[in-house]
Amino acid sequence: MSVGRERRCTSAEAAAKHRVDFHLDMRVFIDTNLWAYRLDRREPGKSAFIRDWLRKLALEHDIVISTQVMIELRSVVTRKLKPALSWQDTRATLEALASLEVVPTNANLVLDAHELAQSEGLSWFDALIVEAAIRSGCARLYSEDMGHGRVFGELSVMNPFREAEGVS
Repeated sequence: MSVGRERRCTSAEAAAKHRVDFHLDMRVFIDTNLWAYRLDRREPGKSAFIRDWLRKLALEHDIVISTQVMIELRSVVTRKLKPALSWQDTRATLEALASLEVVPTNANLVLDAHELAQSEGLSWFDALIVEAAIRSGCARLYSEDMGHGRVFGELSVMNPFREAEGVS
């Protein structure tokens, strides 16, 4: 069912050897949790950091998300944020995300994510995110909760908070 890509996580040592240089016009995938921090008023420090980080990232790189990111973020901003975003603000948020490249979740992505979850020991929703990032040709997947430095073929997972602290 896989489309023939080799999906293998390397050790931390091998990951450092294969790390992609941070060059201009790189395709980067942003996980839901980082978008949620941007909108969460309960943690103004994290929100401001992510706002500035996203602004800089957008100037230098192509940002990619998936339909899953949009769906998850809509749930977060209407149910988990306190106070929740209004209907109008939620719509504006979704429209802003829709202006980015959005990888659709289709049957083949779901089937390959199923295999990826098994082979890499990922949760189901993390596997869907990783598979979308791989399919869209991203060099980096930014996430706070997916294993900073983990590598899936040509895709490196990076936590922007750890990068800011100088942790590689």
